[in-house]
Amino acid sequence: MRQRAEIVFFGIIVLCLMPFANYLKMVWFYDKFTWLVVLITIAFIATLFFDFCSFLKKKYDHHMNEKNYEEYILGLTGRKLKIVNELYKNKYHQGYFRQHDTNIIELVSKKVICQLGNQVIVREREVEDINDPEFLFILQPAALEVLHKYSQSNN
Repeated sequence: MRQRAEIVFFGIIVLCLMPFANYLKMVWFYDKFTWLVVLITIAFIATLFFDFCSFLKKKYDHHMNEKNYEEYILGLTGRKLKIVNELYKNKYHQGYFRQHDTNIIELVSKKVICQLGNQVIVREREVEDINDPEFLFILQPAALEVLHKYSQSNN
């Protein structure tokens, strides 16, 4: 992008020096190549414009994703809200939950919580369902930030 901007500035400078062609003894250059300099400068201005538009679109999309993420977290109800509150109130923002719980699966897919490891030691006498043991989950930092921001504003 920097190189394209330099090419645009160079083209603009060459075109601005056109009135001084006689003094610079460059009349032959301007007679033969002005159209080419104008064409190249316009093409590079267009690419810079499209890059700027795509940059603005990415910023807007990122802002909307953050807004939707906050709205999702603040709109939690029922069991999902209990899970998130339990994790938020814990000192290390972690807790053990069953991996195949649909609420847990949705929270993981929405990147509110994440699973810390796939290793678990299962003792048959301590587990109700040996096919669905509990795994360690934590709150994602972005979700923790949203919850902390809104818990401070409510106090």
